[in-house]
Amino acid sequence: MDAKQLFFERYDGFQEYPVLLLEGMSEAQIRQSPYPALNPIAWILWHSARCEDVGVNRLLVDRRQVLEDGAWPSCLGVDDRRLGTGMTKREVTELSERLSLPDLAAYRTAVTERTVEVVVELPSEELSRQLAAERLQQVFMEEGAGGSAATQLVEAYAGHTKGWLLGHLALTHPFYHMGQAFVLRAMFGLPNPW
Repeated sequence: MDAKQLFFERYDGFQEYPVLLLEGMSEAQIRQSPYPALNPIAWILWHSARCEDVGVNRLLVDRRQVLEDGAWPSCLGVDDRRLGTGMTKREVTELSERLSLPDLAAYRTAVTERTVEVVVELPSEELSRQLAAERLQQVFMEEGAGGSAATQLVEAYAGHTKGWLLGHLALTHPFYHMGQAFVLRAMFGLPNPW
């Protein structure tokens, strides 16, 4: 089994998690957090999709983000290209309140479809290539994806390979946040959907 096969072994099954997560939840529960220090589920789903969109489309390969195709920003209710890392609590709350939840689900699906397309087409040897510091600076700083955390993101990603990036932004990072989201679900008193 090569690295791409291993990636798809885990990635393919993960796409049902957001559907199970939201089962039986009210819109208010999705948009609000039961505990002030935790981000709402709406923000978690948006942030995970944004990180994957930027990471796969701008850093793994050099193509437009899904967000830039069509009218995603206006449909979603967002006015910038940030990932969300470094947002203030107020920004997180405001974004969570205005996101269009049906369009967020559609955006997440579009990001997933693009990730599959990119990884299928990506030559396996590309996964061993190191991320270029100049490219990280361009995407996180000049293009604005990193927002107020741009410098920290460049430093955190510098020195890693494209394979690490794919594993991080399309697997481990969203799994981490999905765990947070299921804790929030439990805090609302909702049963585990499994």
